[in-house]
Amino acid sequence: MSTLAASLLPKDIHLDLKSTDPRDALEEVLSTLRTDPRVTDWEKLRSSLQAGTSINTIQKGCGTIILHHRRTISVSGLVLAVGRSSDPISLATPDEKLRLLFVAAIPSTLNNEYLRILGAIARVCNDPVTFGELLSVPDAVGFLSLLEKGCRQ
Repeated sequence: MSTLAASLLPKDIHLDLKSTDPRDALEEVLSTLRTDPRVTDWEKLRSSLQAGTSINTIQKGCGTIILHHRRTISVSGLVLAVGRSSDPISLATPDEKLRLLFVAAIPSTLNNEYLRILGAIARVCNDPVTFGELLSVPDAVGFLSLLEKGCRQ
């Protein structure tokens, strides 16, 4: 099993976010991590991600990708979750429409793996063809498969 597949579980892939606000979308994506055994302190993880200091944004022609990430003692291993909005969520400017929101948390001991995975996700989302496929794939397993395929290239 790849590190990506071990870290991003199908149950943590939300392909139809209901939220219309970026903060609510983050809450929606974090919701399934509440019961994840790799998360040792969900409230601490939630507060650190809500603080918003470790965020990368990638602008694409058909939407924006946000990567919320944090090194934290509130997880026991690399934990990923993602949400996709079919109806783009407005951000700071009219040109910014949130389509994919990734959450990543890692204990500091796995630092290199964390950076490799985030870099691979950014690379995959930067490819217009793959980005379009990620926006239209109908199920979580297919979404994960597309991400893994892109991370191997």
